[in-house]
Amino acid sequence: MNGADFVVVGAGCVGASVAYRLAQRGAAVTVLDGNAPGRGTSAASFAWTNSFNKTPRDYHDLNVTSMEEHAALAKELGGGVWLHPDGALAWEEAPAGLARLEQAVERLGGWGYAVEWISPRQARELEPDLHIAAAVDRVVWTPSEGYVEAVPLIGALLAEATRLGARVRSGERVTEVVRAGDRVRGVRTEGGGRFGADVVIACAGSATDEIARLAGVPLPIDRVPGRLIYTSPVATTLKRPIHAPGVHFRPDGGGRVVLAEGAHDQVWSESSAPWPPERSLAVAAVHLPPLGRAGVEATRIGVRPMPRDEKPMVGSIPGLDGFYVVASHSGVTLGPLWGRIVAAELLDATLDPRLAPYRPARFL
Repeated sequence: MNGADFVVVGAGCVGASVAYRLAQRGAAVTVLDGNAPGRGTSAASFAWTNSFNKTPRDYHDLNVTSMEEHAALAKELGGGVWLHPDGALAWEEAPAGLARLEQAVERLGGWGYAVEWISPRQARELEPDLHIAAAVDRVVWTPSEGYVEAVPLIGALLAEATRLGARVRSGERVTEVVRAGDRVRGVRTEGGGRFGADVVIACAGSATDEIARLAGVPLPIDRVPGRLIYTSPVATTLKRPIHAPGVHFRPDGGGRVVLAEGAHDQVWSESSAPWPPERSLAVAAVHLPPLGRAGVEATRIGVRPMPRDEKPMVGSIPGLDGFYVVASHSGVTLGPLWGRIVAAELLDATLDPRLAPYRPARFL
C-alpha cells in the first residue's frame, strides 16, 4: 500500500514503533494522541523486557524476537540509553511459589530461553544490596532480560519518525472514525480536526477498544489496572529487575526505585483501592534493605489493554477496509516487533504467519 496515508492513534511504545517503521519506509504518517506522547499506558508500565511467563510457545517466541528487536533498535537509533539489558533475578520462599518457578525454568530451558539457577551468593555478587532469606537455596537468573525506560524510547522513536516526515499531534483525542460504507476514511478529533487516511491504526493502549467502537467494531478488550510505586532517591547499587516474594522492583533513575506488589499481573477493580503504598515499600525493603531509608514519592495507576483471551490482537478487521488494530499486554516488550510487522503487512500487502492465531477475526 505504498503512497497511502496512515493515521496512527496512540503515541505509546506501540504507536511510536509503528509510526517509526512506516515513516522509515517513506509512508505519510500522522500520529494522534489525546495526551503527550508516552503519558498513557506506557508510562505506567513496569517495562520488564522478558518472555518469562509467555505461553504458548508461539507467543513466547514473539516476545523473544521483540527482545532482540529492542537490542537492534538501540543500535539503530544511536545507542539506546533507554535500554538496560542487564538480566533479571527471581526467587520464592513458599513451596507453591517455588514449584511455579521450577515449572517455568524447566519449560523455558526446553525452549532454549536463557535461564539458569544460581546460588544466593552468586545473586548477591550481581546485586550486592539484596537480602535473600537464609531458607532460599537458589535463585533464577535470566541474563537476556532487562528493562526499558519507556518515555525516552518513545521520544527517540517519534523524533526519528518526525525527521523522516511523520507528523505527531498531541492533545488530539479521536472522537470519530470517519467511514464511507465499508471503508475507513480518517478520523475527527475533539477540537474539530479532520485527518484523512487510507488506513487508521488503533494502538491506543487501554483506549483501543473505544477507537474500535467509533469504527463500529466491538472488540473484547478488558481494562486491567495496575499500580506502580516510585520511591524517593536512595543510595543503592540496584541494576536490574528483581522478582522477590510478594513484590518486584527495579531502578528508575536518579537513585529512585519503582516497585509493584505481588505477581507482575496482580490487579484489582478500578473502583477499589489497593493497600497503602507504604506497605508495599516495607515489603520491598525486606529484600532491598536500602529502601528502608526511602519514602514513597509518587504512585501511578495505569490501565492496560488485555484482549479477552489474554493474547495479542493484531491485524485488519474483516469486512472493514482501512482499519487495523494492535492491542496486547506487554506493549513495551512487544512494541518494536509490532512496529516492524505492522509496517510490513500494510506496505507490502502480506500477512505475517506468526500472527495467524492472534488476528481480531477470532472474536468477530
